[in-house]
Amino acid sequence: MGDWPFFFGLALLIGGVISVGGAVLNLDIFMESPKAEPFVERFGRTGARVFYIILGIFIAIVGAAIVSQ
Repeated sequence: MGDWPFFFGLALLIGGVISVGGAVLNLDIFMESPKAEPFVERFGRTGARVFYIILGIFIAIVGAAIVSQ
């Protein structure tokens, strides 16, 4: 099947860590991006940070599970 599942899982793991890091550190470049704007408008900045932390943890767990197989 090749190495692509490992690299896909690694990409998910890194993406999840970046998502959590950007939300925890409250980075403007992360929270003011056009893709984050709907969440910030709907939930407020703090709510969007919580959403991105939960999403990032989930993505990182999925990535770690794929990498460990």
